[in-house]
Amino acid sequence: MFHPMRRTLSILAVGGLLCAPAALLTGCFGSDKGEDPAAAVSALLAGSTTEDKVDAISPYLDATNDYNRHIVSFDYAITPSLEDMRSGKRMTYIALPLFANLRKNLEEARANPKTAGVYQDIDTEADAVLAILKDLVPLAEKMESYYSSKGYMADDYAAGTQMIAQYLPLYDAFVPAYDKFDAAVTTHFKEIQIARLEDMRKEGRVNAATFLELNMKVRELADMLEQEQIDSAAAEAKIAEINALAPKVPDIPALASYKSSLNRFIGTFRSYVAGKENGNEVVDDFNDFVRSSQNLNLAELDDKKK
Repeated sequence: MFHPMRRTLSILAVGGLLCAPAALLTGCFGSDKGEDPAAAVSALLAGSTTEDKVDAISPYLDATNDYNRHIVSFDYAITPSLEDMRSGKRMTYIALPLFANLRKNLEEARANPKTAGVYQDIDTEADAVLAILKDLVPLAEKMESYYSSKGYMADDYAAGTQMIAQYLPLYDAFVPAYDKFDAAVTTHFKEIQIARLEDMRKEGRVNAATFLELNMKVRELADMLEQEQIDSAAAEAKIAEINALAPKVPDIPALASYKSSLNRFIGTFRSYVAGKENGNEVVDDFNDFVRSSQNLNLAELDDKKK
């Protein structure tokens, strides 16, 4: 089953599929420790900061990352189940997405005072998803109970057939609603990355800014995987931008495998464009690249300037 490529890629500077998004911009792609607490308080009192926006979007990132991680990891079971339902096959096993977890996470996000009204389009799309989950979650739970208890042996698949007939239209309504929500979260996250980059430049944190800019460009390259036909010239132009920035990132212990992971991802990406590599390998190498800097403290990059 096709999933938007953004669901399979770890989120740069946040962690994404494998790291806690609560550390947004300060976590898995380098933490941002060492800031002056007094300065941070002053900034908050002065008005809306990048950190305020981080706080507002983090609960939504938690929700999307948790859901996306599961559907990608268990696609081998979820997709065949969906295909069997559509074909009318008599099923003895079913695998469904974690709808209940998604509902719980979205309800918590909507109740979080830090998210309220900051990104109204995300709030609206989240509400649309929740409206569908209101019916989808209890139905999915009944289906899972029915098949795990082998209820089909008692009623000759009657209840299962009825529930599948109810499930498919709900699922078909859920998918586009969730995709709109997921896309809105991704769009605003990219905006936050740009704002954070500008903050770093204003603060004179040259190396940290270079590191973040490089990661953003690597993600832009990875996003090309969503295209049906990748423009090889555009890809090579983006790789040239990446290669121009990479040498400017300091070599420190926390980034011991960072540049080698970057080169491996670029190589796999090129092989994929040439039709010589599987897309899953590109995704795996990209996620390995993300993990290669998960223990970085961004403050280390500009220590020499202090």
